[in-house]
Amino acid sequence: MSVVKRIHENIDGNFEEHLARIQSYLRQPSISSTGQGMKETAEMTCSYIRELLGGEATLVPTSGYPVVFGKLKSNTSDRTIFVYGMYDTQPVEPLDKWVSPPFEARVVGDRIIARGAINTKGPLIGFFNALKSILDVTGDLPFNFVIGVEGEEEQGSIHLPEFADKCADELKKCEVIYMPMPNQPSEEAPPVLNLGFKGIVYLELECTTNPLDVHSSQAAILPNPAWRLIWALNSMRGEDGVLVEGFYENVEPPSPEDLYYVDSQADTVVKMMTAPYEVKNYRGRSIKAMARELVFSPSPINIDGFISGWTGAGTKTIVPCKALAKIDVRLVPNMTGEEVVNKIKNHLKKHGFDDIEVRVLSNYGWIKTSVKEKVIQAAIKTFKEFGYETVIHPMRPGSAPMYLFCREPFNMKMLFGGLGHGGLAHAPNEYIMVNGLRNFEKSIVSFLYNYSQMQP
Repeated sequence: MSVVKRIHENIDGNFEEHLARIQSYLRQPSISSTGQGMKETAEMTCSYIRELLGGEATLVPTSGYPVVFGKLKSNTSDRTIFVYGMYDTQPVEPLDKWVSPPFEARVVGDRIIARGAINTKGPLIGFFNALKSILDVTGDLPFNFVIGVEGEEEQGSIHLPEFADKCADELKKCEVIYMPMPNQPSEEAPPVLNLGFKGIVYLELECTTNPLDVHSSQAAILPNPAWRLIWALNSMRGEDGVLVEGFYENVEPPSPEDLYYVDSQADTVVKMMTAPYEVKNYRGRSIKAMARELVFSPSPINIDGFISGWTGAGTKTIVPCKALAKIDVRLVPNMTGEEVVNKIKNHLKKHGFDDIEVRVLSNYGWIKTSVKEKVIQAAIKTFKEFGYETVIHPMRPGSAPMYLFCREPFNMKMLFGGLGHGGLAHAPNEYIMVNGLRNFEKSIVSFLYNYSQMQP
């Protein structure tokens, strides 16, 4: 019997214990926007690396929450993989929409329901479980591992560069950044490999017209910041795209290969991203056009929120003193966040809105890995061994902080994916399928051994 088969059998034999470990981690709250449980979760993550896997683990301080930094040594390999994860989650509101309490991690039918189940505390412990089975069967690992688990991904990873600087010597040894993640759109669907992620720049636009709110009887003679900000936003986007001058000038056109991948799977590309949210309304384009825009185009200045004036119960007649809009732009190859911010500022100035303050809250770059890279080919080979033909998506519409490690001075290749299914990230009733977790752990083992036999 092959070593991989024996490790798979170990996973089967210990799966109830593996499942309980995932549930235990999910029961520990870790909400980065409020701080709830963050210290405890960071320490819990360190303890898994030390006690479960026999590795080294420390907390690397940053200006925000610390990053869990772990190291696992192989006795037989001189190659190193960087495993990226996150221990923070989004808030759980609205609580009344959950069918099971978000921090009890109950098995409800065929799934675990919990905040962080799929995004991404559940998969992180699933990865640790897979390594535990490898160690139990062989006593060694097929690679050296550097592990970085941050606590601010949901806040834009704004202090992750501090970790990268402090741990640069260890990170430079890594050939690949790997984020193990169940990525089947449904239990039956083939797994998706995302070769890249869009970047994102997240901004606040604030308009202030007076020091205080004023009685609305004065509205005839006072500027209203809400209207002014609405007019500014309206000048930036039309029905068919962004009106900011030069916005699209550096967008890299898709290759024929990338167009083939998207056009041949357009329905999957669109529905994979929207189905868990029961989306009913789209922007009226064809499926192919929507798929191309999702993958290849920068997002057309999305308004995440708009705040101004009185929003409580009843009436309060005022001219508000300020208005605030939160917006984001998803970036595609050859775009930078700095470029987009400067173009938005220049646009506002040109159109008479130079009084509007622009603040950058986060700025991720984009990532793109070739399908020809050995790490991608190893994943494709692995999924085929499990009976699946891999669906290739050239670019995921979302964003991820792994970009930081795919550029100078690290230049790692990226792998994001795995077997298994979950959904409703950031929403009530976030879940991960129990049976999918078993294959998720097994696919990690198979991938690591397949990749260990390929030269990078």
